[in-house]
Amino acid sequence: MSAVAFTVAAGGRLRIEDCAGGQPGDLIAFNLHDLEETFGQARTRVEERNCRVTAGSRLWTSALPPRVMFTVLEETAGIHDLLYLPCCRYALETRFGVSRDGCHEQLARALAPWNIPSTRLPAPLNLFFTVLIEPSGRIGIGEQTSRPGDSITIRAEMDCLVAVAACSAPRVKGENTGYRVEIEG
Repeated sequence: MSAVAFTVAAGGRLRIEDCAGGQPGDLIAFNLHDLEETFGQARTRVEERNCRVTAGSRLWTSALPPRVMFTVLEETAGIHDLLYLPCCRYALETRFGVSRDGCHEQLARALAPWNIPSTRLPAPLNLFFTVLIEPSGRIGIGEQTSRPGDSITIRAEMDCLVAVAACSAPRVKGENTGYRVEIEG
């Protein structure tokens, strides 16, 4: 249950692997040269006309007009969500009865060297996270089905500042684990 922040140059590839399986988490990103331009969860839903991403999906920025920030080159889990916010201390205490920092606080700490306040964190790409949508429109969290070694590989279409967190919410099956993050280029 931690987060890491790093930069990825345009054309670079970022691969995130769920090491043990079943571990949801969050990815947020900023244009490295203009931190006001961020990954846009809602914009990505609209432009891609989907609430999940898969190989070929583009991840868009929040700018107007929006720009493509990343392209999904490959993914093996099929469950990367564009609906939920990152967990936070409040959500963990009220929904799960545990008192600890969530992804929001972890991401904020990881981004502290760039002086990004926690109030400026964009909504994330929820990695390896199953969300169910009922016919009524109600949403809920489904069983996390990623397997050990499942991964997502994205290509940066601009120079980016990225932060990734493994989720702190208690898991139904087992303990929280982590990710392997690899950057090429």
